[in-house]
Amino acid sequence: MQLLGPLRAEGLGHVPRTGAFILAANHLSNLDPLIIGATAGQRTGRLIHFLSKEELRHWPVIGWLATQSGVYFVRRGEGDRAAQRQSLQLLAAGEPIGFFPEGHRSRDGVLQRGRDGAALLAMRADVPLLPVAITGSGRIFPNGTHLPHRSRVTVRIGAPFSLPHQPQGRLERAELAAGTDRIMREIAALLPDSQRGPYGSPVDHSD
Repeated sequence: MQLLGPLRAEGLGHVPRTGAFILAANHLSNLDPLIIGATAGQRTGRLIHFLSKEELRHWPVIGWLATQSGVYFVRRGEGDRAAQRQSLQLLAAGEPIGFFPEGHRSRDGVLQRGRDGAALLAMRADVPLLPVAITGSGRIFPNGTHLPHRSRVTVRIGAPFSLPHQPQGRLERAELAAGTDRIMREIAALLPDSQRGPYGSPVDHSD
């Protein structure tokens, strides 16, 4: 990041120094896990684990970096249950994990609809969620280019919050949807208005 552009982090004081948590961030670039690791992770003394596909382990350079930086892998075809099991094991051991609830990169920088994985894990494991917004990383490798461009990158970290704990039993779709909506609005609140997408209204803290 020293070569690719200035990297600024705001809200590092919100990162828990001990215990498990789920970091939930928007997703603009394949570099986002490294950017989060260098800010919310390295600057606070925490190793944040990200889930990735097994194939990444064998990529030159990137695979080595991933294995050295706490990435955990799931094989294609094993489905969400394997990923959920590994995630819950890390959380039970007091380790933080990182999630991109959108499930894929946003090509235009606008926040996309979230998926329910982070909400489900937080409600099962009873751990806090840490909202994070990244801006600028999508301009390092603009669409259709292979050479990096310098870009100012900012990581904004919000205050941790919790969802209702439900360790057993079936989670109703409406409960998961409400949890996901809360997560996405907390992330959106850290983004510029133009990037909040469908989550542009204020966060409801009444719960």
